[in-house]
Amino acid sequence: MSKSKSSKNNSSATEAARIARAEAQFATVGNRLKTLSATEPLLHAYGEDPKAYSAELTKQYAALASRPRPSAPVVKDISPRVALTLDRLADIFGPWQTVAVPTADVGLVEKPNSSKTSGDAGGVLSPGYIIPYAAISNSGSQEQWWVNTWQYVIPLPITPTGPGRLAYRFYVQAGLEFYRQNFLSGSAHVYATVAITNDLAGHPIDFSQPASSTFAIAEDLPTSEVPPLLSGYTAVNGHIDLVAGKTPAIGILCGLILSVAQGELRVTPDYYSYIFLTNPDARSNADIGKIEYRIDPIFWVEAVAAKLTE
Repeated sequence: MSKSKSSKNNSSATEAARIARAEAQFATVGNRLKTLSATEPLLHAYGEDPKAYSAELTKQYAALASRPRPSAPVVKDISPRVALTLDRLADIFGPWQTVAVPTADVGLVEKPNSSKTSGDAGGVLSPGYIIPYAAISNSGSQEQWWVNTWQYVIPLPITPTGPGRLAYRFYVQAGLEFYRQNFLSGSAHVYATVAITNDLAGHPIDFSQPASSTFAIAEDLPTSEVPPLLSGYTAVNGHIDLVAGKTPAIGILCGLILSVAQGELRVTPDYYSYIFLTNPDARSNADIGKIEYRIDPIFWVEAVAAKLTE
């Protein structure tokens, strides 16, 4: 990939990460406003003025609400009925194939510049697997935010003939274990933004034009779970319209967004902290770090569609 194309990829990934952070902030600040009465005793205990806290939250919420909201990705596809039938017939006529995911590249690493904050978040990387960790603190009553992203670009087999349709599917699984929860408030978000291309050389992955973007974890803290664990997943599926002689590819941007106020938040890098990709047919740990794809020739797609309309 040329330097200019790589720069465009990094720029689009940064913009996608900032959109996700804004969405996380908007939801979190909205929840804080809804629970002001329950927070007031804690604010007094920390020596904070509830009225000043409320005024600042209201200001933040108004600023976030005034930003243009990203529209849901619009993906043109065959009818859901045809897509479901193709999936059902896949084991006979075009089975799903697996492809191993490489080790992610580190993307955006962003932390607050407030003098009241310290600490870092990051991840230990292996193919298709991230072990997130964090040790962050904030002595102020307003939440501050840390953002980390990791990028995968997964080339798929060159299309020998065309046109055609490549279907893909995978899960993004996430878990976070917290070491104590000695803070006023916080939040934890893990998300996956997916972008595609049918010509990796000519049209690199552009995360500013995603095929999908969803959260696997979106929770306010402290959590009531004992021990303090969060887990979740998001299912990703879609398709790429193939072009003869070109290399299709999938880009996956995995992001970790953490916030904390009046205290310290730690994510422990152990068995219960993870962000990994896996195929829906996973049966063992050997399936971690793999996604699935299937190529349907256009004549087959058209034949199935025609049969269903008879």
